[in-house]
Amino acid sequence: MAEELFDVAVIGAGPAGATAATMLGRKGHLVALVDRVALPRPVTCAGWLSAKVEPLLVELGLSPRKLLERPFRDVTLYNADLTKSTKPRFESSVGYIVDRARFDDALANAAVKHGATLFQGSPVTDVRLNERSVVLSLANHQRISSRLLLMASGRASELLHRIGFPRPSGGNPLWTAQAEATLSAAAASGPHVGVVLGLDGGGSFGLFCTCKDRALVNVNWAGSRERAIPMLVGLCTAAFQQRLVPIDLSKQAAAAELIRSPASAALDMDSHVAKHTLLIGDAGGFISAASNEGIYPAMWSAKLAAQAIDAALQSDFSQDELMTFDSLWRTQMADHLRSPHTDIRFLLPLIFHNQPMADRMGAAFFFGENL
Repeated sequence: MAEELFDVAVIGAGPAGATAATMLGRKGHLVALVDRVALPRPVTCAGWLSAKVEPLLVELGLSPRKLLERPFRDVTLYNADLTKSTKPRFESSVGYIVDRARFDDALANAAVKHGATLFQGSPVTDVRLNERSVVLSLANHQRISSRLLLMASGRASELLHRIGFPRPSGGNPLWTAQAEATLSAAAASGPHVGVVLGLDGGGSFGLFCTCKDRALVNVNWAGSRERAIPMLVGLCTAAFQQRLVPIDLSKQAAAAELIRSPASAALDMDSHVAKHTLLIGDAGGFISAASNEGIYPAMWSAKLAAQAIDAALQSDFSQDELMTFDSLWRTQMADHLRSPHTDIRFLLPLIFHNQPMADRMGAAFFFGENL
């Protein structure tokens, strides 16, 4: 098979991979961006994106206001049985309710615009790390050769162990699932996000997102796998009965896909560097422990990886430059990724009776700040 030659191959065209591909393409590097499925594609995620992503999108040449059309500032915190609530105060916009299929597609298109070559709809079947190159074999019999490799292949990649990375297994494992539906004009409402704290008396939580054309209920369950979907069904039913969402999503919840999310697992990994390779995004456990939000941390990790890759491509000692990625992300991202330094169970009574504590909980959840 003929090989196409690149400076960098990126496996995974989600937010992490597309961000890195765009930044490296803008530097003039030849980038292959490879995804196993064709874009756009549906993705199970938290349903929202932190406003902290705005300057990063500008760096990518994208307009936050055009790409993210549903900003929200109206947030309510609830207790587990929805009998108590409080509204944290924020000084600025909190974030955006995001359509992941549209968002991911826009990021991938930005990468192509800045010179990346997109290979989509065919999974990588083999990765070979040679002495001076990386060779990818695709299911459609294409072969890609590059100097360096970025793994942005998601939470359940089968390729990680072939390269020498363990699968993320530390952090705070959560089972996440969601139910969503498009709203009719009659049922539509303004952007609002609700967070249900302490579903299991501890770290499990739920999330409601509603806006003019969409309603979503998400559960992030720290207990046994078998209880996650019933918990989502019950949350959908209760939210509809109490008019927190305008539509009953319990049927969608019963058929929802369940995904294991190793929130903050990056902190427990010895290294995100292998031979010619960096590991970023969900594959590297770059997910906020407080909220299980992974889009912004994934893009942040990609930005730092692109810096290390750019330096490596210009160096005679590329592996030494790649090794700087571990210190880069730990110095800048660790506080955002780790859990709040306290047990949420003991704070729950205060959150619903003390406005400053509610404000701090809101900042911890949406901005990764310490309680």
